[in-house]
Amino acid sequence: MAKIPEEFVEKVRNNTNIRDVVGQYVQLKQAGKNLFGLCPFHEERTPSFSVNEEKQIFHCFSCGRGGNVFSFLMDLKGVSFPEAVEMVAKDDGIEIPNNANWNQTSPKKQKLKPLIDINESAAKLYHHVLVNTELGEEALNYLKKRKISDEMIETFNLGYAPNERILKKYFEEKKVNYQDLRKTGLFTETNDGSLKDRFAGRLMVPIRNESGKTVGFSGRLLHKDDDMPKYLNTPETELFNKRKIIYNFDLAKPEIRQKHDVILFEGFMDVISAYQAGVKNGVASMGTSLTEEQIYDLKRVTKQIYVCYDGDTPGQKATNRAVDLLQKDSNLKIGIIQMPDGIDPDEYRRNNGETSFQQVVENGRESIVKFKINYLRSQFNLTNEEDKLDYIDKVLHIIATVDNPVERDVYLTELADNLDVSLGSLETQTEKYVNVTRKRSQSNRNRERFIQTPNVLNQETKHYSRIENAERHLLNMMLHNSEVWKKIRRNHNFSFVHDLYQQIFIFAQEYFRYHAEYNVSEFSDFVGETEIQSTLAELEMNSDDTEYNNEEISDCVKIVMQDAPIIEELKKKKIDFNNAKQLGDEILQLKLATELIDLQKKLQSLKSNED
Repeated sequence: MAKIPEEFVEKVRNNTNIRDVVGQYVQLKQAGKNLFGLCPFHEERTPSFSVNEEKQIFHCFSCGRGGNVFSFLMDLKGVSFPEAVEMVAKDDGIEIPNNANWNQTSPKKQKLKPLIDINESAAKLYHHVLVNTELGEEALNYLKKRKISDEMIETFNLGYAPNERILKKYFEEKKVNYQDLRKTGLFTETNDGSLKDRFAGRLMVPIRNESGKTVGFSGRLLHKDDDMPKYLNTPETELFNKRKIIYNFDLAKPEIRQKHDVILFEGFMDVISAYQAGVKNGVASMGTSLTEEQIYDLKRVTKQIYVCYDGDTPGQKATNRAVDLLQKDSNLKIGIIQMPDGIDPDEYRRNNGETSFQQVVENGRESIVKFKINYLRSQFNLTNEEDKLDYIDKVLHIIATVDNPVERDVYLTELADNLDVSLGSLETQTEKYVNVTRKRSQSNRNRERFIQTPNVLNQETKHYSRIENAERHLLNMMLHNSEVWKKIRRNHNFSFVHDLYQQIFIFAQEYFRYHAEYNVSEFSDFVGETEIQSTLAELEMNSDDTEYNNEEISDCVKIVMQDAPIIEELKKKKIDFNNAKQLGDEILQLKLATELIDLQKKLQSLKSNED
């Protein structure tokens, strides 16, 4: 297989901005020279993921990952280097040569590709059955009754799994691998090991991952059956993890970034219905149980989340659970969208039209406080004096968290009118709770001062030994300054102590044979090894100085060439001394102790001379 031409890689690299690519997956904010956001490679509450536009690199000060735009996509998507280059090229509208034959599949993608292909084929078959066959007529009529347009049927690739269970036969004719079919979750396995279509007589909703690939399905019964679940989802597979999947996230992301908010719906049909009404920033969790993994993915692209669940009692309970979970993250802004008359979003659009639906979404937004007041009201019997007092106390605690005094007055006035109680007494009691809340908030703010991005970065900064700091500083000088590079190269006895920096040194020797100047993003591709790419990114993020003096260079070389061997010998002698101590060899202990003292004196002498 041919190697991807360096000219094409350089063209793509020079025509893209890492900020634009990373910004599709991470919400970035400017902080000094760099951009910061939540790392997409691990969960964190405070941003430690940094992007440097000038150098076109990224680095996470927490988990240590780093590199350029291509390595970012390779790590995030599990794709090969050529695949990452092609992804960036396509985003930037750069034409890929027709004779390109460099593409290769990464091991992870190679393993999962057959499963994705099977899911994609099943989705196409189900869709064909729905729109083109008599078997799908009932399901198609069902969608028409729900006023789902042909465009939405195509956009969401909706399908139908007939009672005839045609999927197994379809794949048998294609001679698809039996073990791959087992792994997809599309079939149930009988005692004798044979496979049977899992889905039958159901409207099929394909579930796509963030990249738009079909990884599972949700099948809905067309008729109520007490013996069967209304919805049947793909079970957990290598592709499908319901805790992590967010329905419609692939289509909604561009709209979420544009509108700076996301609407969380309760069901797939609500999302589809909203999309048809022009509300395209809607997503849904897999069921009403929102997970922390899903919240983390959402907050990578926006800080504003609106919950728009059903207006019935179960829907309001689900809304309350979602709000409680979302409120655990103080960085999120949360709001509620309530459909009138307590009906679900899909039903409201069907009954009132798309324009009215849009208006409700825009104008029917309420705060968490408003929602909590109304939700709590349904939990108490307000004709009972004890319940009424308990309800008032809980509501006042909530109102006390509101910073805006005018907003507090509005809530208190409504409460006084609705419950026929004195506004003055409510204000007096609320003020007491406000003072407590203020003290708690001030305490939280004091604590948060220590977890803002700059401080977190300082806390996460690795601490290196004197020798390693000298190595890192010297290596950075060598890479950025040709005179420093030449000076060190003339010293044929020089080598770095740590293998990692020596490897970079060796790679750099080859790199400078073909490149007159150092470019960290380009060198990162040249190296191609994850650990070295992360180290290079860390070196760049931690150093902006490119001007050095001879004394600085000499100091680093002395530490590396003179101190390092002595320190290594000290470590070895200490190990030998401890072994001798365990064996009870006093004569050897005395000999080694003398040698240790001599080495320590020698090291101290070198340091004194440097000073």
